Amino acid sequence: MKNPTPNQLEQHQDVELIVNQLHGKVPIEVMYLPRPATNYSGCYPKYFEKHLPRLLETENYVHFFGGKAETGYKIDFNRELKADLYHNVQDLTNEIQDNLFEGGMADPPYTKEFAENLYNCDYPKWSLWTKELVRVVKPNGLIGIMQNYIVPRLPNCEYEKIVIILLRIKQYPKIVTIQRKVK
Repeated sequence: MKNPTPNQLEQHQDVELIVNQLHGKVPIEVMYLPRPATNYSGCYPKYFEKHLPRLLETENYVHFFGGKAETGYKIDFNRELKADLYHNVQDLTNEIQDNLFEGGMADPPYTKEFAENLYNCDYPKWSLWTKELVRVVKPNGLIGIMQNYIVPRLPNCEYEKIVIILLRIKQYPKIVTIQRKVK
């Protein structure tokens, strides 16, 4: 696919191939980190957070779905966790101003089943929470999203780096897609 339109990019299955065609190689980093030492399903791999200032190029970052995070400004809806703000990240317009943070990180529920069975919540709507994440990060800031695949390009962002996190044997790797907000 030569010179794909933005719509074709979003519909294309092989995001890495498209990124390579348009922007050259996207740097890939591989980490091997142990599984978290906790019984809560929604937390980062052990020691991942110590890499965030380097990966996001700042210590001023926000965590969406981040109630178990230990660094940054944490937002989660679960009041049993230690968040800085308890709120639905799909609409933060009355809670957080535009361009407040120099970086952002999100670790959303990976599937509808995870949302319902592990977190007892509705599956967050991608277009809503990602729009908010981009809105609260300053231009030129980095945004990381942890998932089990390379995520689509966010509005007003460009791919910066792909981080593959290998865990224990017989566990799926985590993929952190890092994008830079350009506007």
